[in-house]
Amino acid sequence: MPRKTGRETKMEIHFHGATRTVTGTLHEIRAGGKTLLLDVGLFQGPRDLAKKINTTFDFDIRSVDAVILSHAHTDHCGNLPNLVKQGFRGPIWCTPATAAITTLMLMDSAKIQQETADYLNQKKDKSWQGKIEPLYTMEDAQKTFTLFKPLPYNKPLDLGGVTVEFHDAGHTLGSAAMRLVETATNKTVVFTGDVGRPHAPLLNDPDPFTKADAVISECTYGGKTHAPISAMPTILSQVINDCASRGGILMVPAFALGRTQVMLEELNGLRAAGKIPQSLPVYVDSPLASRITEVHRQFESLLDPEAHALLQLFDFPGLTYVANPDQSKSLNNKKGPFIVIAGSGMCESGRILHHLKHHIADPNSTVLLPGFQAQDTLGRKIQNHLPWVPILGDRVPLRCHVETLDGLSAHADGPELLAYTKPLLGARVFLVHGEVPQAEAHQKTLQDAGFKDVTIPSRGDVAIV
Repeated sequence: MPRKTGRETKMEIHFHGATRTVTGTLHEIRAGGKTLLLDVGLFQGPRDLAKKINTTFDFDIRSVDAVILSHAHTDHCGNLPNLVKQGFRGPIWCTPATAAITTLMLMDSAKIQQETADYLNQKKDKSWQGKIEPLYTMEDAQKTFTLFKPLPYNKPLDLGGVTVEFHDAGHTLGSAAMRLVETATNKTVVFTGDVGRPHAPLLNDPDPFTKADAVISECTYGGKTHAPISAMPTILSQVINDCASRGGILMVPAFALGRTQVMLEELNGLRAAGKIPQSLPVYVDSPLASRITEVHRQFESLLDPEAHALLQLFDFPGLTYVANPDQSKSLNNKKGPFIVIAGSGMCESGRILHHLKHHIADPNSTVLLPGFQAQDTLGRKIQNHLPWVPILGDRVPLRCHVETLDGLSAHADGPELLAYTKPLLGARVFLVHGEVPQAEAHQKTLQDAGFKDVTIPSRGDVAIV
């Protein structure tokens, strides 16, 4: 693939991932003689399709000058070790908090992949052929960390022909939206990454950009309106109390980054207010979540002012951080009621799988889904109340209660995303990170608001700015 030169007068956007779906974010920018990748996320879905997408890159890795990383969620950073495994050696620019958290996330991802492969390969009754291999190893993840380069918010960086600047996206600790400006032409592209909700717990509000020729925007909840954040305590306490009254186990698949910390804050507030039983045990069965909570303490300055005094709320009576696999396994034999929070957020890996396998058939128990569940993931199958679901190689009957709490989502809803994008009126908009119904709904919302050129790209599409 020929490299661009500084004499080029066009800016190209190549869409490689999270098009007409939510997982596997990956976009390529060619401008100012540079080739830049915006995120390198892991695609989550059917095993064979996921393997094909995650191991095959639709561009020459040797031509890539740098990666610009928006945040540390797996669907945005989780395939970086594969990029490195296949030869990438350039810098990975991200905020210092994102670098710290991504280091934890990728090591955990590599470890879980190896453990899951080992578990499935030792099964005697298999519905698949051959040996399952992890996508990448811990060694691949460690090589990736050496490439991280810190870039604070609001400090433009000259990459030679292109400048990049981060603004706080308010989605997770350290999350960033980014603006890329081609030096020679002043053409500007904004990539929203994932946009958080205004007035959400813990984090500062999203800090929008106000100028762009083109916008690559997420639309996860296009056409939808979340319940007000102020209503969350009442809704959550009802779910908890209903499950506890049945003597059931409340299983919460939660991302170790962001969602777990918000859940702990909400639970502690409900407990202190007497809205849920103070004697109800809460288990965080995720060593990764425990480590990421410590990172929140290290980067306290990035949290909103009201949250500074709330860090102690990550520790309260009745809360146990499960340290090792034996302690995790012991929960399988423990009678309810109790709450267990474990990864992963879409039920595709991690310790939540073992809790689901043991308790999802119990009509007294509840699965609480506190965020978006991508198509074809186990979380979406549970959300859709399928009679049987595949868990760790077995078909397990789904008889427990299932609740979804989108109001705790770290993603802006349709009206919030419109408000975030409105200052960029006049720019071309490319909608990504959203399933087709949500993308089409948000496309109409933007057009009704005055945006003239709103496109929903497909994988492999190229746009000229």
